[in-house]
Amino acid sequence: MRTRLLPVFVLVFIFSSVAGQKNSYFKRVFVDAEYYLLYEEYRDALPLYQEIYKTYPTNHNLAYRIGLCYLNIPNEKNKSLSYFEKASQNITNDYKEGYFTETKAPREAFLYYGRALRISGNFEKALQVFNTYKSMLKAEDTNEIRIANEEIESISFAKEMISNPKKHVIEPVGRNIRTRFPEKNPLSDSTGNIIIYTSVQRFYNAILISQRDTGFWGNPLNLNSQLYADGVIQTVGVSSNGSILILSRNDNDASNLYYSTFDKAKNKWNPITKFPKEINTKSWENFGSLSSNGDTLYFSSNREGGFGGFDIYMSTKTSTGEWTYPVNLGKNINTPFDEIAPFVTENSKKLFFSSNGHITMGGFDLLYSNRNNNSWEIPLNLGAPLNTTDDDTFLFPVGNGNQGYLSKATAESGDEDIYFVKIDFSIK
Repeated sequence: MRTRLLPVFVLVFIFSSVAGQKNSYFKRVFVDAEYYLLYEEYRDALPLYQEIYKTYPTNHNLAYRIGLCYLNIPNEKNKSLSYFEKASQNITNDYKEGYFTETKAPREAFLYYGRALRISGNFEKALQVFNTYKSMLKAEDTNEIRIANEEIESISFAKEMISNPKKHVIEPVGRNIRTRFPEKNPLSDSTGNIIIYTSVQRFYNAILISQRDTGFWGNPLNLNSQLYADGVIQTVGVSSNGSILILSRNDNDASNLYYSTFDKAKNKWNPITKFPKEINTKSWENFGSLSSNGDTLYFSSNREGGFGGFDIYMSTKTSTGEWTYPVNLGKNINTPFDEIAPFVTENSKKLFFSSNGHITMGGFDLLYSNRNNNSWEIPLNLGAPLNTTDDDTFLFPVGNGNQGYLSKATAESGDEDIYFVKIDFSIK
């Protein structure tokens, strides 16, 4: 009997050993994928999750993670729908974040599924999914309930905006600017004849500048060597005379604001300088822009003491060159969610910014507020087609704000590209 059982035992042992080795390998792949997801490097995380999913196609947590990746990759978001739909079929209230052994999805799968449906334009199904998510919440889940209500409200608002579009004019800036790389965060002086922007290239972010002559944009010049700009850095603001450039950089998982001044005598930009501690904190300061005379800085920060999430603050420069302690722009502008990318017009009468806390078509929308004496009025939504059912986060106004430059991803462009905009401020 023993001689007959021995081969079976050996086969079981070999099978268990191979299965254990495979399991160990996929655990390592999963850890790598989770690392990329944590740092929002979705393109790198996606193929790793997909590799594991081929072997474990019934794992609803992997479907959820793949859905998250697709939802955060421009023009890949529709691909998240089938994965979120599968993930939502097996939900747990005891979700173990970051565990390879977790095979079920969290209830947040419904929230992200609803967002993916809203972005795709399937409003009725999105509404059903958001209501399902809301029904899973308890009375003490106040923040989640607020998010669900915002999402539900955005559906009806999106329908209204799409049915009554504004007469905005949106035009691509031209072939010398547009490349195979994502181009984002375009800035300009008051003439509108220069563009300074960020090109997200394979191994680094390039800070580029192009000038327009007789209607055509010249070949961009790379400013990184002049600025001594390295790391995850991007353009976020420029003075109206084009002489002070503001950038944000990720310094060890904290975003800080920097500036560079243009040296006319040398015809070059000076190396970047970090704003002082009054502006940069241990929190994130991710966007900043200057008033026309350069003595007021408007910036977004998630520091403590605000209304919640990222708020917009202002700081003024004293006669001695120091920056004052920042002042929150208040409840008309800021919400419990996020307000980012503030830009004030040359005459300081309009403030443009992006928010996911005010009424929007879904996610972040572009808004503006009119200045009345020394206070900012309730913001107005810029409407469709400037705003979409996806996130719209960056519009830099030129002059007094009747036109500007926009970066966004479209079905035609794929990744982000830069557009010139003529803005319709009519109220319907």
